[in-house]
Amino acid sequence: MQPALSLILEEHRALATVLLALRHAVDACCASGATPDFEGLRAMLFYLDEVPARVHHATESELLFPRIRERCPALRPVLDRLEAEHERGGADVREMERGLTAWQLMGDGRRAHFQHLVHNFTQVYLGHMEVEENYVLPVAGDYLSAADWRELDDALRRQRGAHTETLLSSHRVLYERIVAHQFPH
Repeated sequence: MQPALSLILEEHRALATVLLALRHAVDACCASGATPDFEGLRAMLFYLDEVPARVHHATESELLFPRIRERCPALRPVLDRLEAEHERGGADVREMERGLTAWQLMGDGRRAHFQHLVHNFTQVYLGHMEVEENYVLPVAGDYLSAADWRELDDALRRQRGAHTETLLSSHRVLYERIVAHQFPH
């Protein structure tokens, strides 16, 4: 598998893990009536905003999708939809952050609204990644040449090199903290 595809899939797995942990944590609190770990929920929302916006979506929108547009014009409407979803993602996370703050400050009357926001976001985001993995990435595999993949891999190294190692390692630390907190050994 091409390094660019492996990286995209690895990031999808991490995002899916955080999405499912968020949904599980919220559902557990809603079912039990327990007070949630607001700091833990905020950490998950921060991850879901920070990583896609600062790292992951750039890989797809700036590097992979333009090349696929060139090689497979029929896929343009799908790529347009995916990029529109990338752009909306930050606003959706901020709406969830606001919903979480409302729950924390205004009480349980805001719990169901936050749960609804989380369920909707999770469903949309997991569906988004499913389209990328089951439709877009296989098309990329079929239409991109070995030279295209070498250029993409080089561009990805340059793009990721522009991010400081501190930023990338801080994302890993945050992810590991979320996973350890949600899925203790």
